[in-house]
Amino acid sequence: MNQAKYRLTLLIAILGLGILSSCRQPTFINLTSKNISQNPSGIYTLQTEVDIQDRRIDPKTIKVSVVVGGERIPMVKDPVNSTLWSSDYKLPQGFDEATYYFQANYSTKLNSGALKPGEIKSDLQVFRLENRYVGNLASYRGPVGVEIAVQGRGLTKYDSISFGGEKAQTRYLSENELRFTIPALPAGVDYPVQLIGGPHGALDIGNFRIDQSPLGVVPSSLEIASGDSATLLFKIDYDAPSGGLPIEVRTNIPDSVVMPEAMIAEGDRTVNIPVQGGAPAEGKLIITAPGYDSLEVPVRVF
Repeated sequence: MNQAKYRLTLLIAILGLGILSSCRQPTFINLTSKNISQNPSGIYTLQTEVDIQDRRIDPKTIKVSVVVGGERIPMVKDPVNSTLWSSDYKLPQGFDEATYYFQANYSTKLNSGALKPGEIKSDLQVFRLENRYVGNLASYRGPVGVEIAVQGRGLTKYDSISFGGEKAQTRYLSENELRFTIPALPAGVDYPVQLIGGPHGALDIGNFRIDQSPLGVVPSSLEIASGDSATLLFKIDYDAPSGGLPIEVRTNIPDSVVMPEAMIAEGDRTVNIPVQGGAPAEGKLIITAPGYDSLEVPVRVF
């Protein structure tokens, strides 16, 4: 094939693709949720986006409607986004779902200048009423150990709250309220919160940020004779969450300080930990706990 014939073939192919792309029928993007929260009025909004890529279609001739149960309801174009169309539909009493489809009518301008009417329908769609939903959290940030209310509808005693992917201590109050305790996790992080249970699995509630809290230690410094013992008191402002609050104690004089692992038990706010003096030295204890400020306690063993 010579070069001139090749260019001609390529040009024809490009033009052919342009013609095909300019003649595409409108398509529908359904923006209506499959599960809609039930409301007292029984009126629900159906919404779609109409994607039109055929440049020959006159936008002024486009009319969109939704057909529900054989009833054709005109849809209204959004004043800001001309591709969005919506309509309110009143579900008959006693029904908890509806089947519907979208329909667009338009006119295509032919080469002769005449207008040819066109029509396109979407696939069959369905929405169902959801008698169970989560409204909001009473707060979206707080310290470890605080109890947070979750408000909604259709809640049960079998529901639980997932916090950062882990099950949190959950308390059922009524079908409209649950409460959960913020677990012992690092502060300064946004954790996803979900309602677990029910036929539709996990329901997203939102993100919760853990804020740092002060960790109390008494006394603020230690002096221990070698072979003797003293006591450290750890205290927090709220009850320790499910599983307790682990407290990590590190030291730069490991041969001088002997103490067991520290843990504030679930539901408690304090714990006493014995500390035994070893080899004489001076140093410090470095104390940390998930969600709490770290602190240092000077230690002298003589």
